[in-house]
Amino acid sequence: MSAEQIALDVVTLIGSRGFQPGDRLREQELADRFNVSRGPVREALRILEARSIVHLEPMRGATITRLKDDEVLDAVAAAGALFGLVCRLACERRTNIDTAKIAEKISQLETLCDEYSSPRQFFTQTLRIGRSIGQAARSPRLMRMVEDTRFGAPDYFGPLGFTSEKLRQEALRNWKAIQTAITERDATVADYLGRKVHDNALAAALLAVA
Repeated sequence: MSAEQIALDVVTLIGSRGFQPGDRLREQELADRFNVSRGPVREALRILEARSIVHLEPMRGATITRLKDDEVLDAVAAAGALFGLVCRLACERRTNIDTAKIAEKISQLETLCDEYSSPRQFFTQTLRIGRSIGQAARSPRLMRMVEDTRFGAPDYFGPLGFTSEKLRQEALRNWKAIQTAITERDATVADYLGRKVHDNALAAALLAVA
C-alpha cells in the first residue's frame, strides 16, 4: 500500500469518526492497521501534515488537527468560496451522466428531510452531493482543496446546521437550485449558490449553539 493511499484512508477514517480531531496517530498502530512497514506510514503522515490535517511534533508524533472557533469560521468561509468555483466549473464541464448522478444524490437527500433521520445522516448526504458536483467539475485538486480547507470544521458545525425539518427543507431547496443551475449551465448562479449552502449551514449551526 502506498503512502498516498494510507493518507487517503486515514482521512476517510477521520470522516467516519474512526479518528477525531486531537487524537494521536501512532506510527506502529497505523502500520499494523494497514499491514505495512512504518516507512510508508511516516511518509503518509508527512503528506497529511502538508495538507494541515495533522500536526507533527518532535518526540510526540502526529496529532489530528483541532481547529479553534475562529479557525472554523475562516475555514467554512474559504471552503464556500472554493466550492462556488467548483460549481461554476461543473456548469462548464458536466456531462448528462454527471447531472443524473447529482440528481440521484439530491433525491436521496430529500428522503432524509423528515424528523426521523439524524442531522448527521443529512449532513453526510450533502457531502456526497458536493463530491458528485466535484466530479462534474473535473478538478480533483480543487475539490481536494475544498475538503482540506474545511477539514475539522464539520465536527464542530456540520450536523448542527440541520437539526430541524425546516432547516433541512431550506438546504434541500438550495441543492436543487444548484442542480438546476448546473443543468442549465448558469455558472454565475451556481457559484453564488455554492457559497450560499456553506453560509446557511454555518449560520444555522451558530444559532444552535448561541
